[in-house]
Amino acid sequence: MKETDKKTRELFAIVQKKKSEIKAAEKPQWKTNCAFYFTENPKDPLNIQISNDAEALVRALAFLYEKDASYKAAAKDLGVDIPFSWHGYSTESWKVDIQARINKIQIEKKKKELEALEKRLDAILSPELKAEMELEAIMKELEG
Repeated sequence: MKETDKKTRELFAIVQKKKSEIKAAEKPQWKTNCAFYFTENPKDPLNIQISNDAEALVRALAFLYEKDASYKAAAKDLGVDIPFSWHGYSTESWKVDIQARINKIQIEKKKKELEALEKRLDAILSPELKAEMELEAIMKELEG
C-alpha cells in the first residue's frame, strides 16, 4: 500500500470517528424538563431543547451557579445541609442539559467541516484504496 493511501485511510478513520461522536450528541438524554426560568415564578421559559442562543444558555448556567453558591453559603451559615435545586432539578442536571444543547448547536458546524474533509480525502483516494475500502464496507454490511 502506498504511503499516501495509508495516510488517507488513517484520515478517513478519524473522520468516521468524529461522525460517530456527532451522532451520539444529536440524541441527548435530557435530565430536566428543559424549561428554564430565571425566576421562582414560571413565566416565559428558556426552552433548552430548541434554543439556538448559546449566549442565553450560558447566562442560564451562570445564573444557576450564582444561585447555587448563594444557597450553599446561606445553608452553611444556618447550619443546615439542604441540597439546592432549581424548579426541582439540581444544578448538575441543568448543566448536563445545557451542555447537551450547546453540543447540538455546534454539531452543524462540525458536520460541515467533516463533509469538506471527506470530499478532500475522496479526491486523493487511489483507485486501489477506493476499491479496498468499498469491499470492507460491503463486508461490514454483510456481517452486521
